[in-house]
Amino acid sequence: MDEAEQDKYLKLFCSRLKEEIFHPITHHNQIWKSDPYDIENIHQESRDCFERLLNRINIPEKLDSGRIMLLLGDSGAGKTHLMRAFRNYTHEKALGYFAYMQMTSSVSNYASYALRNAIDSFDKPYSESSRNMTGLMHLSNALIERENIVSLSDIGKLRNDELDQNELNDLVNKIADDILNKERERFHKVDLDLIRALLYLQNDEPATHARVLKYLRCESMSEYDCKILGNITPRIQEDDPDRLLQALAHLMMAINSGTFIICLDQLEDIHPADEAEIKFRRAMEKMTKLAEIPNVIVVIACLQDIYELLKGHLPHSQLDRIEHDPDTIFLRSARNEAEIRKLISVRLDDLYDSNQIDSNAEESIYPFQQETPTLLAGMSTRQILEWCRQQREHAIQTGKLPLLPANDSRDHPHLPTELPSLPSNLKLSQLWNDYFNGPHLVPNTENEKLQLLKCAIKHCGEELNKTYKFHFSERDSFLDIDIQNATGNIKQHLTLGLCEKPPQGGALTRQIDHLQGIAVNRTAIAIRSVKFPDTPKAKIAQRLGQFVAKGGKKVMISDSDWRRMVAMESFRSQYKQKPEFMEWLNNERPLLSLPSVQQILELEYITTISKPEIENRSGERINEQAKPLTPENQHESSSSTSRLKIGMLQGYQPCPFNIEISQFVRHAAFLGSSGSGKTTLALNIIEQLLLQSIPAILLDRKGDLCSYAKEEAWRSPISDPTRAAIRESLYDKIEVIVYTPGAIKGQGRPLNIPIAPKGLGFLTSGEREQLSNQTAFSLGRMLGYKVSNQDNKSRIVILGQAISILSELSPDQALTINQLIDFIDSEDSRLLNAIGKLEPKLFKRLVQDLQTLALGQGNLFAQTGELLSTESLFGHSSDNRMKTNKTRLSIINTTNLGNNDNVLFWVSQLLLDMGRFASKSPSDKLQGVMLLDEADLYLPAQSKPVTKEPLESLLKRARSAGIGLMLATQSPGDLDYKSRDQISSWFIGCVKEKTALDKLRPMLSEAKTDVTNKLAIQSTGEFYAIHNREVKSIKADPSLVQASQVSAEEILRLASKERVNPISAFFQNLFLSS
Repeated sequence: MDEAEQDKYLKLFCSRLKEEIFHPITHHNQIWKSDPYDIENIHQESRDCFERLLNRINIPEKLDSGRIMLLLGDSGAGKTHLMRAFRNYTHEKALGYFAYMQMTSSVSNYASYALRNAIDSFDKPYSESSRNMTGLMHLSNALIERENIVSLSDIGKLRNDELDQNELNDLVNKIADDILNKERERFHKVDLDLIRALLYLQNDEPATHARVLKYLRCESMSEYDCKILGNITPRIQEDDPDRLLQALAHLMMAINSGTFIICLDQLEDIHPADEAEIKFRRAMEKMTKLAEIPNVIVVIACLQDIYELLKGHLPHSQLDRIEHDPDTIFLRSARNEAEIRKLISVRLDDLYDSNQIDSNAEESIYPFQQETPTLLAGMSTRQILEWCRQQREHAIQTGKLPLLPANDSRDHPHLPTELPSLPSNLKLSQLWNDYFNGPHLVPNTENEKLQLLKCAIKHCGEELNKTYKFHFSERDSFLDIDIQNATGNIKQHLTLGLCEKPPQGGALTRQIDHLQGIAVNRTAIAIRSVKFPDTPKAKIAQRLGQFVAKGGKKVMISDSDWRRMVAMESFRSQYKQKPEFMEWLNNERPLLSLPSVQQILELEYITTISKPEIENRSGERINEQAKPLTPENQHESSSSTSRLKIGMLQGYQPCPFNIEISQFVRHAAFLGSSGSGKTTLALNIIEQLLLQSIPAILLDRKGDLCSYAKEEAWRSPISDPTRAAIRESLYDKIEVIVYTPGAIKGQGRPLNIPIAPKGLGFLTSGEREQLSNQTAFSLGRMLGYKVSNQDNKSRIVILGQAISILSELSPDQALTINQLIDFIDSEDSRLLNAIGKLEPKLFKRLVQDLQTLALGQGNLFAQTGELLSTESLFGHSSDNRMKTNKTRLSIINTTNLGNNDNVLFWVSQLLLDMGRFASKSPSDKLQGVMLLDEADLYLPAQSKPVTKEPLESLLKRARSAGIGLMLATQSPGDLDYKSRDQISSWFIGCVKEKTALDKLRPMLSEAKTDVTNKLAIQSTGEFYAIHNREVKSIKADPSLVQASQVSAEEILRLASKERVNPISAFFQNLFLSS
């Protein structure tokens, strides 16, 4: 880096831009937003454990009970940061629902406390990519959108029709009865009133939503409240909160909506409270009881020394559940040199990237000196970030480079030490925590809500220590706010209006028109207590997009946010005289931290407090081309064999080793070094499945799997006449198709990928959103977007929303890259409505990047060949050009795709399309299999390619669709084993590398026989087969076709022609000659 470049970086470092990048504290109000600076290999053991607990939820045979995960560590070890990572991992991957609560409480009924915090957690946006879709709405959608349970007609009526109260009640009761009648066994433990309450959320009426929230919190309800919810019986008995928590868990399990995670953070805050031992025991009793439900995970985080003081008051049986199911994890607070370098570099990358300055070096930490991580090694994350923050502040004031840290903090005044907690602030945090968890009546009328919002924003001025002033004036039913900064300049002119009317009959449109008309040149902000309508085909979605295009903003204030505003009014009047109140208010910022308030005030220009502080305490779906592959339409099989012989058991008396076909629904892995015979074993199994009319897909990286398309491979001598006859039978039974994605036009058989597959729009809203976001992430990686950069992350969100909307608008069509570019470039009103605001620079740069990608990688997206389709790969699409009754063997050779990034992107789209197929084609029998050779490239342990998340997701989804995945690798040490519980059958050949053996040891230790020390001495074809902890030593049979390297030129030739049946060729020649 030359001197001119250094000056450029230093100038930006010494500016006030992104002052928050080195903020050292994770507050509880940040839990709901992903951390752009998260370093995944910090606390890796904890993350792996949590991910494994999540993965097991989809495996019925492992669901004996829930689990309790105990995390212990010192202050500053990063416990709350880890909770944030857990929450966002769960929700971004749509694996469940995360309830977070801090134990800064003196309540005695912990079930009630846990329930109210859970409902508040679920009332937050489900994920950043889902915008204003709350967790409760996500759960309600998952309930009503289950395939072939509730008719599309009834869903449409409930969401869109103008219904009077009696019609609404009748429809909700009808849908609830439909759900129970069609899935009675699955829902036998689910509370009927809970189903009805969640169904009422589908009706876009703020008053109804408010009553549902009161019911779910087990608060008192008036007779009128109950009438609005169909005369529902309120839950006001002491043990009702406990029962409702259990009912929520059972409902999530019944609708396959994942895990119910309850996180108790900062458990140590019970310790100073009166009767701490009794309260601790009660809290643990409630949590261990709840954790008996199979899909519940309880995460407990506590200071290690405080936990040791409290644990003595628990019975041994309870301690065993808490500490050994799984084992307690001790968080290491001391960071090493590599971790520190990453902590600093990822933040500086964001600072520089946000100003279009490339750091040009991996993990560059300039202007910090290179020795800095070495000298900071051994300190906690909080201390490191606080030191960096102080050094940046020093650089801002002096314009000089940061200093080197001293070797001993006692000799260095700028090196922070851990600060003790302040009892007075802790007491206020506890009082506030308990206070807002009590019942608070939210106003019903729009005018009352506007006045409440005015008071809340005025209060935010106090939280900012009056560095910003808010000037208010009212016009009609609107509120004007001028925001003045510390220098006296007016930074923003806002006009706020409540827009609570329903969209039916144009009522909401008229409110939006009125607000925009009265705002004139001010920023118009539409406030709503429920989600703004976002159905792309609805006129109101286009009108809201036009509103956004003209500079308007949409802000949804959830019920939990309104309740906090109400609570703060009375809490402030009660405690404002306390001398420590203002300090607590400035540090805690209880209202300024609300997502809705941040959206209104645009907090990115409001700096965070730089003062070092302690860790906070406080009709039915029908798609003719999307029929599931059932035994009737999948294949005609002459054999009823359900077991495959794949080799011989080794031992004193060798005998055939057979395996049930059904096992492969739960996936298989083949591990072994080069020459172990792992691929041959996998092909042996696939050949037998093909003989049973089960189609297969082979993902061919090297070219050897294309041997199945060569006539010579089928004519090589076989001495065993029985095997020769079986090979002849296989040859007659299958249809081999070689695809060459990326090949230029006129060569091979290209297989092109759409941006989104046909049929994506027919999936449930949750599935469509997840697949759209995964596609957007893959595209973002191709575009070079780093998720640590906020602008790039926003562009990925725009991509995801655009893909989702277009797939919903044209569900019968595949989405091309040109359509995507045109849609984003037009700044379509429906897209703007989904995004929430217009940011021209983001749209312009995104369109430019997509155009460059389309031009530079045209072979990836060309529409001249066949389009990728799982149905076609399995040989069951209506446009199958061969029109045969043979079983399909599809071989996809990736050598023409070019570099590794292209290959990974293409494979990620294949995995996403298979995920789409799995969602709409459920089956409890094996429909097809796919072999991924060199699987460590797609599911590596140490990196996160675009294939990783789709493959992890498909391992879960594919089981319910009868699609078996086969992962083979000659580098077992490089494979990520966090998803190992999704794979039921393991075949492990010769493995000698220490890294691989170390990786396999935890998994092998779970088997009844530990064979780790025997793996290295196995010869070719020898494997240990592991299934349900049983271990068998086998000698595998060879495959009927021997895979050998096929040249690139021959692969193109094989792909461009159809295999000719000799008998068909004879008759064709006969007719031609006559």
